[in-house]
Amino acid sequence: MPNEMEGEEIGIKSKYSSGINIILRLHQLWIDTHKHSRTDRFYDWNNDLDCIWRELARDLSKDGYDKWKERIDKVNNQLKSLGRFIDEAPAGFEEPPKELLEKREKQYDLLNEKQLLLARLENELGKGTTEEEEDEYDFD
Repeated sequence: MPNEMEGEEIGIKSKYSSGINIILRLHQLWIDTHKHSRTDRFYDWNNDLDCIWRELARDLSKDGYDKWKERIDKVNNQLKSLGRFIDEAPAGFEEPPKELLEKREKQYDLLNEKQLLLARLENELGKGTTEEEEDEYDFD
């Protein structure tokens, strides 16, 4: 057992792996992102993506975290520059103003980009789609 007095760190391991819980949380969050994107609930969609970011970012090295945070921050800053999400339809039979439709189109594109970035991060961390080893099924 490492000695704390000599400046060595004490390794702490959980008796139970939280890996399954993380995968289950991520799975539910991805389901929610698809539901919210299909129902034009951009505010909820963005919040789901932020939750996915927190789940994935904790497994990144310091350098990896900085690299991915810069990418996510770039998209978040573009979203912020467009103003708040307006997910409510106009009252009655009024057609939404052209400016609102253009803004929502830009927000949709940015949320799509953010979702793809997070899916790529999930893959990079080995928690999503993984590439098959070339010789994995080679029996020669």
